[in-house]
Amino acid sequence: MKVIFDKSELISAINPAMGAISSRRDNPVLECLKITATAPDKCRITSYDNEKGFHIDINADVVDEGSCLVNAQRFFGMVKNMPGDITFECGKNMTASLTSERSKYEIPYQDAKLYPNISEISGRQSFTVKQGQLRDVITQTMFAIADDNDRLQLNGAYFVVDNGYMHVVALDGLRFAERMIRDEEIIKTNIEVAVDTEVRFIIPKKSLIEVIKLLEEPDEKITVIKARRHVTFKVKNVTFHTALIDGDYIEYTRFIPRNETTTATVRTNDLRDSLERALFITEFKEAGRLKAPVKLNFYDGGLNVSSVSSSNRITDEITAEKTGADLEIGFNCKMLLDTFRVLDCEKVKLKLTTPLSAMAMVPVDPDDDSFLYFTFPTRITESF
Repeated sequence: MKVIFDKSELISAINPAMGAISSRRDNPVLECLKITATAPDKCRITSYDNEKGFHIDINADVVDEGSCLVNAQRFFGMVKNMPGDITFECGKNMTASLTSERSKYEIPYQDAKLYPNISEISGRQSFTVKQGQLRDVITQTMFAIADDNDRLQLNGAYFVVDNGYMHVVALDGLRFAERMIRDEEIIKTNIEVAVDTEVRFIIPKKSLIEVIKLLEEPDEKITVIKARRHVTFKVKNVTFHTALIDGDYIEYTRFIPRNETTTATVRTNDLRDSLERALFITEFKEAGRLKAPVKLNFYDGGLNVSSVSSSNRITDEITAEKTGADLEIGFNCKMLLDTFRVLDCEKVKLKLTTPLSAMAMVPVDPDDDSFLYFTFPTRITESF
């Protein structure tokens, strides 16, 4: 095999592919990129880590067709250090060369037949959506995905898609995030299933991190194809596929707070900034331990945000339009702040029931169902 690459185009292909290079040392083959060259001008870069993988197609001057495996980290480092366009050639004794101007690297390669067979997965359902919309629902829910929960379904985001809407849910046991996007341009195609069947799947958090990296052009479309146990994302020359989390998602609706006794409307930026200031106190370590939670005290006309440790204190006042009973409630400051860091609305309505019940965050407009967040509180001690 002999291929001449444009350096920048080769780097743009390897960059996303590195997201599916195995970090486990039990299978050296999965630490490799598979390079496949097809005359006269096509080359495919493939990576796979037993759970997720990439196919990236780029243009190249293919002198001799072929395929091989090279260690991804070493190959990428060599490519980045080359001065210009790169000639990659597989030679004798399982050694390949990378030549650019007067520079030359040599690297061992392996037979491509050793690589797992990860041909593109044919799906039973698919849909198209704008990249910006997909990015929004991921970034505004991903913080609430559990990292290592015994209930495997909570370690991913739950997607439900049909013509005209995309609904995403995440829940880690202490907080909940729900985003809904309604747009008639969200188009679903069903293959081998009933026309009225929604597209449903649970995608792992670590795979969502790779999907976000693909969403660079907000107004351009991305195609999502769901198979039985996998889902594939296609955008331009990149195909990313990942295994799904099996099983049904938790019946989350039973956790949604209802019958609130206190509501308060606040400017999102005001409360976000106040929580950022309180975080400095709540995250301050003394004797190796994190100290007090943040306390929200709702009263007529305002909201007091405070936190105190043995040697530090903060109090902050912001405007709030409150109805119902006065109420004090405490939270892990960072957990609550994570929600306010993703909210992109001018104002948000807070719904509360008791100091030990979750606080919900919803749009001010009662007809708006674009988001729902809630966070469970922490008990406030008398010494607080």
